Amino acid sequence: MMPFGLAGFATDITVGEHVAHKVLGLSLDLDTIWATAAGLVVVFLLGLALRRQVSRPTPGKLQVAFEMGVGAVTKQVEGSIGEAGQAIIPLAVALFVFIFVCNSFESLGLGSHFEWISAPTGDINLPLAMAVFVILLVHVASIRARGILGYVKHYALQPFPVVLLPYNLFMNIVEELARPVTLALRLFGNLLSGTLMLSVIAALGAWKLSGAPIGDVAIVIINPIWKVFDLAIGAIQAFIFALLTILYFDVAMSGARVDRVNRRGLLRLPARAEPLVTPTSS
Repeated sequence: MMPFGLAGFATDITVGEHVAHKVLGLSLDLDTIWATAAGLVVVFLLGLALRRQVSRPTPGKLQVAFEMGVGAVTKQVEGSIGEAGQAIIPLAVALFVFIFVCNSFESLGLGSHFEWISAPTGDINLPLAMAVFVILLVHVASIRARGILGYVKHYALQPFPVVLLPYNLFMNIVEELARPVTLALRLFGNLLSGTLMLSVIAALGAWKLSGAPIGDVAIVIINPIWKVFDLAIGAIQAFIFALLTILYFDVAMSGARVDRVNRRGLLRLPARAEPLVTPTSS
């Protein structure tokens, strides 16, 4: 049973409303654009701060954390794709950092109708755009790794024999169309639920018991706890998005020869560094 005074207030909680403006017939969500730009600025500033720490003789905390993250991603990529997947590491790291920063904006929310800055990943447009971008890159990598003929065979001759080619095409096409949708909805749904929870917590402010502000006390207790939990959820969702990106590239490039990938120019692997000191024979 809902506390007295909240029944009418809860019906005012809305989903998916944005500050919109039409430009050339297109509806632009200005709050999402503003939050996305703010996320890009934060990532850029983090890059500048990291560059300053790299130039110092003693590594800072940010550099150590970044190197640990890159090391974990490198280990995952090399374990699944191999040396040919080194070009995917910057993409996976960039996606993780950007999505995590955007998700972190959720903890700055107050539960109001329009936040001063909200998580742009809570708007389906940004997660879907990133998902479509990733899947397009995956198909480009698959074509360059397998060749056009191998790419077509991959979808026409699997998982059943050639006599069931129509079923193979149908199943594989549906699977490929579902990938960007599920990748986007997983991120969007978790962030949207966090926004709704903030609205529900804010609605507790209307709860009074014999004039006592019980709801306000509940907000002071519950709100910080939820925001810490929401921050952890944001980090997990950023990690899952980056991990699925690596796995999609792994499936797309599986069975392909590394020399074909390098010859076609998809991956420009850096040359191995020469030792600084050449050992001399005594």
